[in-house]
This record gives sequence, structure tokens and C-alpha cells, in this order.
Amino acid sequence: MQKHKDILHQVARLTGALVVCVGIMLVGYALLGAFTYSVLIGAVIGLLLAVGNFISLSITVSNALDRAARDNNPQGAQLSIQASGVVRLLALAVIYILLFRSRICDPVAALLPLLLAQVALKLVEFFRKDDKGGDTGL
Repeated sequence: MQKHKDILHQVARLTGALVVCVGIMLVGYALLGAFTYSVLIGAVIGLLLAVGNFISLSITVSNALDRAARDNNPQGAQLSIQASGVVRLLALAVIYILLFRSRICDPVAALLPLLLAQVALKLVEFFRKDDKGGDTGL
């Protein structure tokens, strides 16, 4: 149960940081005079896909590590994580291709949240509670 709580806390922190980053992105679009409904839809879809990708990654890694510890097979865990990465990448590619072909949203606004997730992860890590008892933020 603690494993699931840890994953949910990580997802919540990432989502909060990513919402801030996407908000800044939308302000940038507005300042450039390029803010449209299509940009807003792209930002929301991109945010959801980025968070979904992180959830999938977290669950896969957690399960693979549990299996590796249980079966004493670290190579199997590594292979499982790598296979998951390929599947997630292909799934995202298909979703983005379908989105762009259907012209539902702005392509750049939909892709940026996925890239901003890396920035958000670094922010979360920077402000994360110190394991030695110090609280540095989030």
C-alpha cells in the first residue's frame, strides 16, 4: 500500500509542477498574441498525456522492481522497463499523429507539455523533501 501512496504523491507533485509550467506556456502564447482555443485544447491534451505517461512509467518501474526482488532477476526487470518505454513511445506517437491529422489542437501546444514534464520533474526533485528530515518545499 505504501508503494501506491508514494506513486500517487509523485504524480501529484509532478502534476502540480506541470500545471505551473503549462500555465507559463499559455501566458507566453498570450503575450505573443497566438493564444487560441486550439492552443488551450492542445495544452490540456498534452498535460493529460504527459501525466499519463509518467503514471505508466511509475507503475511499470515499481512493478518491475518488485518482480526483480521477488524473482531475483534484475535483467528481467530491466527488459520489462525497456519494453514499456518502447510501448509508451509508440502509443504517444500514434495518439499525437491522430491528434494532428484530425486538427483537434495546436501541435506545438500539445507537444510542449510532454517536454515540459522533464522541467517539472527537475523542479519537483529540487523542492522535494530531504530524506534526512529537512523540508525544502513541495
